[in-house]
Amino acid sequence: MSRLEGWSEGWAAGRTSFHRTFVDKSLLEFQSKLLVKKPSRVLVPLCGKTLDMKWLADEGHEVVGVEGVLQAVMEFFQEQELPYKESDVPGLKGAKLFENEDKKIKIYLCDFFQFSKDIAGQFDAIWDRGALVAIDPSLRKQYTDVLLSVLSPGGRILNEVFEYNPEEREPKGPPESVPEEDIQKFFGEKFTTEVLHDYDHLEGNVKYRERGLTWMRQKIRFMVLK
Repeated sequence: MSRLEGWSEGWAAGRTSFHRTFVDKSLLEFQSKLLVKKPSRVLVPLCGKTLDMKWLADEGHEVVGVEGVLQAVMEFFQEQELPYKESDVPGLKGAKLFENEDKKIKIYLCDFFQFSKDIAGQFDAIWDRGALVAIDPSLRKQYTDVLLSVLSPGGRILNEVFEYNPEEREPKGPPESVPEEDIQKFFGEKFTTEVLHDYDHLEGNVKYRERGLTWMRQKIRFMVLK
């Protein structure tokens, strides 16, 4: 089973506990750091059907999501009651572009690792609430390379990651642990980085204790391309 087939199967089976029914609190709290330009052009990698996209568009920004699962894209437009247009993506075989009527929200249905500035141009900001932690750790360099290719000079990233001891966890899988050394390895040379919040994610979270974890941190990090 391919990577995207696995995610599609999860959506079909309703395994989408990562989806939130509210706009992310960290995005609301730190929007002034991420969204300096008015309007900003914002990329949301592995967007699912997040309400954050609708909120960003309502705030006047241009939002581009990238998602590999058709069901997620369809549910976003249906649940937000947004009429949309579907079209092919020149230069990206099999990919589709879905956009609402005022084109403030666009979602590319494709493999994120095939996404590039040749497809959709460059972005002022990237909001990563679950993309870096969703991919296999072996793909982190590829993921970072895509971000670097589409981020404008001085562009900003706000991301949310988790850190824990992966040896403790059963079963393995997303959300993956992203240790500080990986942040420095993949982002440190190109970005200034700042941890805005560092939470104890195990407090009141029985699910991860039952999976064997003795500690788990949730970190909100802000990065600016040098």
